[in-house]
Amino acid sequence: MSNLLSTNRPDPTAATSQTALRDLYRAARLIPYHGPYAAARLARIADQAEYFLQAWPLELWPVHTRSEWPVPAKDVLLAWLATAKQEAERYLPPANHPWTYAAWRQVTTTLLAALVPFN
Repeated sequence: MSNLLSTNRPDPTAATSQTALRDLYRAARLIPYHGPYAAARLARIADQAEYFLQAWPLELWPVHTRSEWPVPAKDVLLAWLATAKQEAERYLPPANHPWTYAAWRQVTTTLLAALVPFN
């Protein structure tokens, strides 16, 4: 847990989750709205992030980021990820709604907000 402050005990699950969440954050930032399968890729990242957050032991949940910003509660971040995933899945084929810049921005902003504490 080199980047997050919670306890003095290192935990391989938390460390692995933190690394994975940081990598997912970086991957999500690189997906342009006009890219192929952008909605599907963002939904998949939200799904993967949800898995790693759920695996993180609650007793080792970080209190602050390395820049001393408070980390939201685990259930709050899980709700944000669920929202991002649900919004992205609305645009998967066969979609009744066109994938627009505004839709991409909304999904990406919610997804990145849930992942930024681990970056």
